[in-house]
Amino acid sequence: MTRRLLALLLSSLAVPALAMLPATAMAQGSFPSKPIRIVVPFAPGGAADYLGRVVGERLAKAMGQPVIVDNRPGASGALGVGEVARAAPDGYTILLTGGDSLINNVALFKDLPYDPLKDFAYVTQIARSPGLLSANSSLPVKNMADLQALLAKQQGKMSYGSWGLGSLGHLAGEALNRKLKAGMVHVAQRGEAPVMADLLSKTVDLGITGVGLAKPQVLAGKITPLAIMGVERSAALPDVPTMREQGFDDPLFNASLWMAFLVPAKTPDAIVRRLSSEIRTIAATSEMRQLITDRGLELMNTTPEQFAANHRAEFDVIVKRMREFGIEAQ
Repeated sequence: MTRRLLALLLSSLAVPALAMLPATAMAQGSFPSKPIRIVVPFAPGGAADYLGRVVGERLAKAMGQPVIVDNRPGASGALGVGEVARAAPDGYTILLTGGDSLINNVALFKDLPYDPLKDFAYVTQIARSPGLLSANSSLPVKNMADLQALLAKQQGKMSYGSWGLGSLGHLAGEALNRKLKAGMVHVAQRGEAPVMADLLSKTVDLGITGVGLAKPQVLAGKITPLAIMGVERSAALPDVPTMREQGFDDPLFNASLWMAFLVPAKTPDAIVRRLSSEIRTIAATSEMRQLITDRGLELMNTTPEQFAANHRAEFDVIVKRMREFGIEAQ
């Protein structure tokens, strides 16, 4: 066989072999080559929305492509999360959500349009926000002792808002209800921002939101902070005692709301690692640290492996507690 003939034969074999390569494998080298979308499954104005926008702006500069934040609220985050689960696993659709949609929704919905343990690849947990129990400004309370006395007089007549049915805020409110036999009515909203709107308009007596969202209203004297959820006080509101300090020792009061980036399962590992590295580098800058702190949030900045371990550790505990409370799939 001549060298010319051999070269022609090898060339003819190379073309179909190249055609058989997965499209994602061929695209990795040029990723990203088009705009990236960050889906936030909550209404604008909350902590996740804020993080999506400040990180997205800097990610666009780092990646050389526009980054669009797309709010998709509904069904306690399930609508937006399900949309990302069904998206192409190519790195161009990123989910930014809280722990509720990746844990609590499993017990909350019979037909959840995603499996949080199978349908996503972990990128990073960027920050957490301790929960804050607040009262509207017309309520005559300054601390949990005042609230306990008021609830004893107003049994069944008061209400509290959370950022969604089956959310961590709802679980904390239900734990408080059971502890004090208060009979409060739960008002479920689609995200933290509507809860704050209800507090400011005095539509609800109490509200549970992240510290980050509540801080400006607390400093302005428009709501009354009663207690921090978490094992220690928040640096954002250091004068507000924890639930535990005020005698409420249910483990649910130690939990905090975290926010994290994920992509659809089967996204190539090289793309997952690239996104994780870029976002974690952004989060570690002094500028982002300050923005996160100013918002009342606490930096986490986990690796994909740390994120996976944290998620698994919380999953079984919270789902079990929800079922104990009778918060079952609908």
